[in-house]
Amino acid sequence: MRTTMKRLAVIVMVLAGMLIPRPASLLDTEVRHGESPTWSGPAYGRYAVTVVGYYTDSPNLARAGVRKVEWQAEAKAKRRAEMLALRAAFLDWFVEEWVREGGVREDGVHQILRYPLR
Repeated sequence: MRTTMKRLAVIVMVLAGMLIPRPASLLDTEVRHGESPTWSGPAYGRYAVTVVGYYTDSPNLARAGVRKVEWQAEAKAKRRAEMLALRAAFLDWFVEEWVREGGVREDGVHQILRYPLR
């Protein structure tokens, strides 16, 4: 009887966990880079952000920003999900490119983690 109740409690907890909506920050993102990425399944509805950097006369100062945003969704929650997917793609690209340019992976990750969020 006790074992049956424990099993039932575990099943209820697992089902509840599956039915509770996940926060947007837990969005899964399949990341592929390049002009024509090969996805594991169908993909549609393109959205994008163009990031541009500029040199300055100071060796310790660069200027950069988002030049263009192309949303697919109209709903704010859906746009936030698009932002999370773009974040995943950029961070993955940043670390991979850091290594390709001769850096160490851990240092590339450290550059992201120590970014001063204001």
